[in-house]
Amino acid sequence: MTCFKNIKKNILVLLIFFAASPINAKINRKEEAEKFLDNYCIEIVSAIKDAYEAQIESSSKQDWKTFLEKGEWISGLADVYNKLCK
Repeated sequence: MTCFKNIKKNILVLLIFFAASPINAKINRKEEAEKFLDNYCIEIVSAIKDAYEAQIESSSKQDWKTFLEKGEWISGLADVYNKLCK
């Protein structure tokens, strides 16, 4: 149950980050929406990559708490990616 709370919290943080970013302009055309979504999806993949690299580092240090936390973050990001970026 805690895993899902953390995932929801992490997704909320991610959405707030993007809502507060300078790219929060009004989208009026399909081309603008596609460009925004492309950039959004790239940011998600980048965050997944960063978390994966942190997992590798934490596993080498046998820091399993951080490893699992990063895994939850990756899971939440992957869920958003699967829903929006395919």
